[in-house]
Amino acid sequence: MRLIHLAALAVLAAPVQAQPRLSTSTEVQVGSQPGSRPAEQRAVYHQFNLDYALEGLQFGVRGEAFAGGGDRNYGQLLQRSASYRRGPLRATAGHFYTIVGSGLLAHAFELPGVIAQDRGFRRRYQIVRDLDGLYLRYRFDKADVLLLRGAPVDTSLPPRIENVDRRQGAIQGGSLQLKPHPHLDAGFSALHYEIGGQEETGAALNARLRLAPLLAGLGLAGTYADVYGEYAQRDVAPSRFFSLDRDLGRALYLAATMTGGAWGLSLEYKDYADFALSQINNPPTLIREHQAYLLNRNTHDLLADDERGYQAELSYSLPSGQTLTTNVTRASRRALGADDQDLREFFLQLDAPLSEHIDVQFLADFSSNQILKDEKSRFLGVLWTWYLASLYTLELDAQWQDVDRRFGALELPYRNLYLSAEVHRAPGLSAAVQVQRSTDALETGADPSGTTWWWGFNIGAEIRAGHSLNLFAGQRREGLACTAGTCYEVLGFEGVEARLSSRF
Repeated sequence: MRLIHLAALAVLAAPVQAQPRLSTSTEVQVGSQPGSRPAEQRAVYHQFNLDYALEGLQFGVRGEAFAGGGDRNYGQLLQRSASYRRGPLRATAGHFYTIVGSGLLAHAFELPGVIAQDRGFRRRYQIVRDLDGLYLRYRFDKADVLLLRGAPVDTSLPPRIENVDRRQGAIQGGSLQLKPHPHLDAGFSALHYEIGGQEETGAALNARLRLAPLLAGLGLAGTYADVYGEYAQRDVAPSRFFSLDRDLGRALYLAATMTGGAWGLSLEYKDYADFALSQINNPPTLIREHQAYLLNRNTHDLLADDERGYQAELSYSLPSGQTLTTNVTRASRRALGADDQDLREFFLQLDAPLSEHIDVQFLADFSSNQILKDEKSRFLGVLWTWYLASLYTLELDAQWQDVDRRFGALELPYRNLYLSAEVHRAPGLSAAVQVQRSTDALETGADPSGTTWWWGFNIGAEIRAGHSLNLFAGQRREGLACTAGTCYEVLGFEGVEARLSSRF
C-alpha cells in the first residue's frame, strides 16, 4: 500500500506535462459453480493499473484482489516497473513483456481481459506471463540488440498461495538481429535457464527474406512475399546444433506469406520435440484460432514436447465484395514409439455482403482428431448482420456441431447447438441472449440421449467515455477457451456477474 500512496502523491505533484493513467476493473459474481463445494458463491474480483509517464520515463504498478470467502481471499501488488525510452534505447527494471524470435525460446505476455479461475483454489486472477528483472534493447541502423534477465511466473497457480512461490528460477541472455541487406534480416538468440534446480542453455537462429523486390523485377509488381525460418535447440551443443534427431530437444518453425491482387496465401510448418519450457516459451501453434464459439472451445492445445505439422490458408476476394477463406491444418504426435496420432482439420469461411444493409458469414469445419482422444467433428455456422439504421445493428448467430467420439470400443457421439441474438445501439449499448444445447453424455452426466440446455443474457453499456459496464445473467458452460494461442479452462457458472471497467 505504501508504494500505491507514493505513486498517488507523485501524480498529484506532477507538472502539467506529466501523463498519469489509471484503469480499474471490478467483477462481482453471485451464483453457484456446478460440481464445487460449496456450490453457492459470492465473490468480488478487482484489478487496477496505474501508469505515470513523464517525457522518456514511465512508472507502473498493477494489483489484484479477490474476496470469495475464507482462505480464498487475497490482495497483492503483482507488477511494478520503471521504464526509460530515448531514441533507439529502451530499458525496463521490474516486470516486463517480451518475445525472443517467434517465441521458441521465450515469450512473456498477458491476455487482456481474460480472468481465469483455477478449479482447486477457486481464486480469480488474470493470466499474465511476465518476467521480473531487467530488460535492455538498443536499435542501431542495421542491428537490434536485446539483453534480459528475469524470473518467470507460474500462471497455473493463483496469487498469494501460502508457502508457495510462483516465481522460481531465472532466465538470462539476449539476441542480436542484423540487417545485412535491405531485404534480409538474420539473427541469433541465446538464453540460459535456471529452472527447478536445473540449468541449461537454449540457442536459436532465425532469418527473414522479403521477396517483393525480386518479384517486382520479374514483372509481378504489387505482389508481397516473405519467407521466415527459425531453428532452436535446448541444452545446446555446437557439434549437434543443426541435427534433426528427434531425440534432441529442438524446434523448427518455417513460414511463408504471399499476397497479390485478390489472393492471399500463408504456409507454416512446425517440428517440435521436447521443447515445452513451462511458463517460459510459447511456440507458434499452427492451429487456427476460431472466433466461432463451438469451434473455439474445441481448439487443439499445442504440446511442444512432441508435435509436428503444417497449416495452410488461402483467401480470395471477389470483385463483387465476397471473400472466401480456406484453412487446412495437420498436427501429429508420436506417443511411446507408436504410429503418429493425427489431427486433421479443414475450415471454410465465406463473407458475403448481400446488400448495403445485410452481411452474412457462412462457416464450415471438418476435423478428425486422434490426439489424446478419437473424434470426428462436423460443424456448420451462419452469422447474419443487419444494419437496421444509422444507430442500430442486429446480429443472429447459429452454430451446429456433430461429433463422433470413441474410447476403444465405446461410442459416445453427441451434438452441440449454439444460438445467439444480439442488438447494438451506437454508441456503446448492446444486449444479447445465448442458448446452448448439448447431448454430450460426459458433460451432462446422462446417457447418450440426455440433453442439457444453457441460457445466458448479456447487457453492455458505455456509461460515459472510459467507463463501461457488462452484465451477465444465466448459465455459463464450462470448457476450453483459447485466446492468442493460449488455452485455459473456463469453469461452469450459474447466476449473475457484473464487470465495471474504467479508464481515467
